[in-house]
Amino acid sequence: MKDMNNFKHSPAKRDLLSFVTTLGRSTFTASTSTSSSSSSSYIYNRSNPLVGLSPGMASLHGSLNAIATNWLREIPPDASARARFGNPKFKEWHERLVRRSRSIIECMMDCHVKYVVVPASEDEDGGLNGGVELWDMEVLEKCSLAGQRAAMECEDDNSGGDTTTTTTTTTTQQEKVIVELQAYLHQAFGHQIRLDYGTGHECSFYIFLYSLCKIGLFGNIPKTKTPSADIMAPVALSITFQYLQICRGIQTEYMLEPAGSHGVWGLDDYHCVPFYIGACQIQNVFYKDASGGCFDRPSCIHDDSVLIHSEESDSMLYFTCIRYIKSLKKGVPFFESSPMLNDIGQLSNWAKVSGGLLRLFEGEVLDKKPVVQHFVFGDIFKASWNPSESEREAPSITFKHDPHQIDSVAPW
Repeated sequence: MKDMNNFKHSPAKRDLLSFVTTLGRSTFTASTSTSSSSSSSYIYNRSNPLVGLSPGMASLHGSLNAIATNWLREIPPDASARARFGNPKFKEWHERLVRRSRSIIECMMDCHVKYVVVPASEDEDGGLNGGVELWDMEVLEKCSLAGQRAAMECEDDNSGGDTTTTTTTTTTQQEKVIVELQAYLHQAFGHQIRLDYGTGHECSFYIFLYSLCKIGLFGNIPKTKTPSADIMAPVALSITFQYLQICRGIQTEYMLEPAGSHGVWGLDDYHCVPFYIGACQIQNVFYKDASGGCFDRPSCIHDDSVLIHSEESDSMLYFTCIRYIKSLKKGVPFFESSPMLNDIGQLSNWAKVSGGLLRLFEGEVLDKKPVVQHFVFGDIFKASWNPSESEREAPSITFKHDPHQIDSVAPW
């Protein structure tokens, strides 16, 4: 418990919570201050998801898209498996993730160096103004395609194609960064032995994004400045949408067991952060104007004309999360299948919803030992305290028999 208490009061927890908070708040524009630097003019469009991303994040989006589109088709679940939860084919899927994670991360770094670092070094002022750079779509599409190849190419096949992908020699420091990022990415899609997925795995993905932000891959931003809302919002929505596409695929096809789920008394069997980001997104004045006020109250999730048939619903993260739950639990009244989300829908406004969901994330994820005990700490996401216990060592003698002891006789 000492380590848990240390984490609760550590800069690591504070920074991660602040990062997730900023991701959510970046998605809406304060109606009283649309020109404020803390406001975002970004509106997510699922038909054009690369808009607003940096070259490095466009590469990540391409890799996630390739994983979601192709890996499940290439590694289908074992139809003969009879387990209630956890198809054994997920182990093979996860092994591929481990093998290709390095290529995915190196591709992101190469795109960042090629299109951000090198051009900035050629500018007289270094290009470090902390503002929003609207990257050319041709550049973003190149990076996205490079990311797709990094996720799809065979492990021993690095020949041919665009040399945008992994071509650089890593230094010792770069190697440490890559290894740390790999550890976060490996944990972001479930456990390969337990065949489960929960909010701890989701949290590992946001630690991964937090680390990418810390090393500058969100854009050409000085380390002394906080990324603007227009830089954070595309990551919060576009990358989260693509991440969820993968997660929903492996959860349903491989029947991953909900890890640490509270069942119907939890927010969701698997996720937490997307609900918070989605509740923030709905507060964007764009949706208020576009819907004529139909989205103003959280109870609108019970209206199918809003949840399913409205023009903007496909691009609204909270609505897609609710629709996904209803698609899994068809024929069950929403107040029975998801009582917590049903109760949240009775709140008076979305600001209360987002505030409550953020507190839920802190209390039920970041403050829970079953989640935090699996976190990996490194040079980016640091543990600022000394562990209370040393690493455990396996015993040198497995069995020890006393020759003077009288053997017991079985009762039968």
